[in-house]
Order: sequence, then C-alpha cells, then structure tokens
Amino acid sequence: MFRRSLATALVILLTGISLPGQTSPIGAITQSTGGHLNNTATSAGTTIYAGDRLSTEVGGALTLRSGPVQLTLAEDSVLYMNQDGGSLSGMLQRGSVAFRVESGGSLKIDAVDVRVRPQTPALTAGQVTLENCAVVVTSRVQSLEVTAGKETKIIEEGKSYRVSIPGACGGRSNHVPQPLVHGRFLAIPIAIGVITVIGVQEALESPDRP
Repeated sequence: MFRRSLATALVILLTGISLPGQTSPIGAITQSTGGHLNNTATSAGTTIYAGDRLSTEVGGALTLRSGPVQLTLAEDSVLYMNQDGGSLSGMLQRGSVAFRVESGGSLKIDAVDVRVRPQTPALTAGQVTLENCAVVVTSRVQSLEVTAGKETKIIEEGKSYRVSIPGACGGRSNHVPQPLVHGRFLAIPIAIGVITVIGVQEALESPDRP
C-alpha cells in the first residue's frame, strides 16, 4: 500500500515538471509549396520549434508566422530557426528570405557574419539574400540595422546594399571600383525582384492578416 501511494504521488508531481527536450513552439507554417521541415515535406499548420531547419525546393516557397513576425522563404533556400530570449532569429544558409515585423516585434536574420535587424520597433519589412560572394540586404519599410563583422550600417527605407563576404571570391570584385563603396558595404539599385512566391503580399504588405 505504501509503495502504491508513493508511486501515485510521484506521478502527480512529475505531471507538473517540464522534462528535458520539451520546448514551446516558436511559430507555424502558413503556406508551403515544395517546402520541407528538417527532412520531411511540410504543409500549412505545421508547428515550428527552435532548431528546426526550413528549406524549399527549386520552384518552391514557404511562409511562416511567429507572433508579429512573418517570413517568406524563396525557392532553393535554407533557413535555420531559433529564438534568442524573446526575439525570433533565423540563420540563412542558402537562398533568400523576405520578412515583415509588425510594431513591437523582434527579429534578427544572420547570413555568414552579417546580422540584420529592424532599427526601430515600428512596422518593418525587408529582404536578405545570400549570394556566392556577398549578402544582399534590402530595406522596404523603415530602416534596418546591419552589422558585418565589426562594422555597422543603417540601411534606410528603399535602399539596398551588397555586403561582401570576407575571403569569398577573392575579396573584392575585379570590376572597376564604384564610388559608393564604404568598407564592406556597396550601395546598389534596389532589387526589383522581390520574392515572387506565395505569401509575398502577406509578408510585405498586409498588416491585417493573422
């Protein structure tokens, strides 16, 4: 009888204890065509946890929502998801990701040693693309704070910069130097080709979508 009572008491106690490996979800996929979560094809409604790997096939696309933050992953892209305190974070390993952060939201996107985050808590939208030799950062709504190594630059709304990757492609391009070069940052015409995938309108324009 004593052993049975002890076992019952332990069960009651353990039900209130978070076991190792149990984590809270950080978001959910809202749209997916040719999208994958880790090694499995995924669809709308799939829950995302810290450490998950999101990827898209050629011709695919994937959109996810995490509170006030929405991300749209372009085709042939790879993004690792995480959470740093109360801030959503993503590590772009390949391809391109567009983002929309509503007022009060927090997000940071890393690509190699380049870190991108909204400069203010106001509604912000932009895009990060990882190329062979550089990271292209575009600000579409509000300004972005971009840190490359020890250098930080504020990219104003409507501006796009190519940030060189140290040691990639021989460092500097063989093209004639342009006057807008400042450290690793090169101002370029704003990218015309915003990610043309499902969910892009939600990611960059629609504040009324859940």
